[in-house]
Formats: sequence, structure tokens, C-alpha cells
Amino acid sequence: MATLEAVAPVVRSFRAHPSSLYQVRQFIRMQADSGRLPDEMTDDLLLAVSEACVNAVLHSSSRTVRVAWRNSGGCAEVVVQDEGVFHRRLPMPELDGPSGRGILLMMAVMDEVTIHEGTARAPGTQVRLRRCHLTD
Repeated sequence: MATLEAVAPVVRSFRAHPSSLYQVRQFIRMQADSGRLPDEMTDDLLLAVSEACVNAVLHSSSRTVRVAWRNSGGCAEVVVQDEGVFHRRLPMPELDGPSGRGILLMMAVMDEVTIHEGTARAPGTQVRLRRCHLTD
């Protein structure tokens, strides 16, 4: 399997606003279609990237959200970068209601989820999502 590092990512920046989430999903779908990814894999990527971007938009106080796409060797990788500070907390479904499950959803549909937490000293949270499929 080829390494993802050998392929240059396609990078787009979006305004950190709920109205930009549709554009993020269009970008991911376009990249997945051009890479001829299976529908199930595309759907899972759309869900995970949407959750990562929603977290950045709602919780980071960033002006922009950067989304990088890379596809190589049967694996797709998306990195979502904001300018904020990561606030670690456990989800409490009985208190959070329908929200607070984004990271759990990402972990459920991706092969790998890595979060580099932005801090007050070094702001900028980065979420790396990776999903692979078997090729014939």
C-alpha cells in the first residue's frame, strides 16, 4: 500500500461558520468522486468530516477552518485544522441531549482518528481522519 505522504494534499479553507458546512461536504464529495471511492466509504468520510468541522465551527472561535484531502493506496485521509483550543470533556448524553457525540461518531466510522489538541500556548486543533478500503 502506498503511503499517503507521497501524494500532495488538496487543501481548502472555509469560513468557520455553520453556513460553510455545505461547502465542506461538497468539497469532500467532489474529492471522493474524483478518487472513485466506494459510496459507503464516501458516506463515512462525509459524516466524520462534518462532525470535525462542526466542532471547529462551534467550539474553536476560529475565523477559518482548513480542510486537507489526500487519497493514495486505497486510503483517504482528511485533516481538519482550526485556530482554537481543544477542551477535553467526556460526552454526557443525558445532559448534552442530541449533541456531544461527534468524536464517538468519527471513531465509529473511521479506521484512524487522531486529535492534536490546540492549547492556550499553542492554539490550533487538528483532527486527522483516515479510512481505507480493500481493492480487488
